[in-house]
Amino acid sequence: MLAWVLARHAMVPLNYGASNAAANLAARARAVSGDAPTASAALAAAVTARALASAGDHQGALRAVADARTIAERLDGTQAADTWFGYPMQKHHVHLSQAFTLMGHTRDAYAEQEAALALTHSPSIMVRALLEMDAATCLCSDGDPTSAVDKAVDVWEKLPPAYRGGLIRTRAEALRQVLPGAAHDHLEEALATP
Repeated sequence: MLAWVLARHAMVPLNYGASNAAANLAARARAVSGDAPTASAALAAAVTARALASAGDHQGALRAVADARTIAERLDGTQAADTWFGYPMQKHHVHLSQAFTLMGHTRDAYAEQEAALALTHSPSIMVRALLEMDAATCLCSDGDPTSAVDKAVDVWEKLPPAYRGGLIRTRAEALRQVLPGAAHDHLEEALATP
């Protein structure tokens, strides 16, 4: 339980730009979770991957991705269940999409996005929006800022206003900061819409 709480807690600073604090919490969660393949261990490894990728430690992030994958492959049905205390594969792919997106490993990120979407059976507005924003960021990393901004604006405009804050805004703002010229301005204009 402690490992699960620490891993979930690490997501707060991670989602709001404090990647080093997130990495420290996730590392504690991973240590507390031990060697057994548990949902908390998989989540801690995935959050570690995202935090280290965000902090620029790509080698550490790749090691954490490998750890998360190894654990996720060994989870039993209870540990992999789509419950509050489970770590379903859909969420696993969402986490890895973000880690690879942050590292600029677009081929891997696109594969994780496709895998996550294939497992997303509910309308899940936020999951789909986060994956699409990751894809937009990947397009920018691949040198196509026009397609990147078009995708990001499309995602933003389709979101109900209640979903336009928090994590999705953080990712959209991060993309806006790296977009050049007119693409930057176009996304900035879209983000000004309440």
